Amino acid sequence: CLVLVSNLSLAFIAHYNAPTYWRELRNANSARFLRVSRSSYAILMVIYILVMCGGYATFGDSCYGNLLRNYHPHDRLAGFARLSTGLSIIFGFPLIANGARESFTSLYNAAYVESIGSHHRNLPRAKLVTVFLVITSCVAISIDDVKVAAGLSGATVGSFLVYICPSLVYVTIVRKRSGPESLEYKKILRNILFVPFGFGTVILGVSMTIQHMVK
Repeated sequence: CLVLVSNLSLAFIAHYNAPTYWRELRNANSARFLRVSRSSYAILMVIYILVMCGGYATFGDSCYGNLLRNYHPHDRLAGFARLSTGLSIIFGFPLIANGARESFTSLYNAAYVESIGSHHRNLPRAKLVTVFLVITSCVAISIDDVKVAAGLSGATVGSFLVYICPSLVYVTIVRKRSGPESLEYKKILRNILFVPFGFGTVILGVSMTIQHMVK
């Protein structure tokens, strides 16, 4: 169950491209962005539930982390699914790399400006994306079971982005905007409870994933 929670934390991550989606949204406002986000997450949830239930109903406890590994290598439909998955990964990488590049560049410039006092500095996009591609390719080649990668990244990075980081950012913004003594700040302060919950998910998710690796 804890491994599933870790995977779900990874499955619903879309924070890294949220600013890009906001900029590209026609007539962007909070209501439209919320409606688009809810619709997208609802569609994703239905797809994930159907795939999980279908895989478990077919193979039970013998189901691999990568569902397609359960099917015969010469199964034509499974082969088409493998091809589709590969194309999805190839063409989905730019979306993930774009968010990673923008975040890394922002962090670099923040640290660079603060330490040296210089102005904004643009990093070479091609070289930065190439480094990301090499690192992810090496990790993908070295890990045989995708469940391990999904479990560890979901328990760590997923929990941080889903539970810990948004709570800290939201509470900090309200505190700076309204003041620590304001009624609004005291009302939303309970969101900070997601932080210990997120750290608990990290510890339990990583430990359970490592136990599965040992087995």
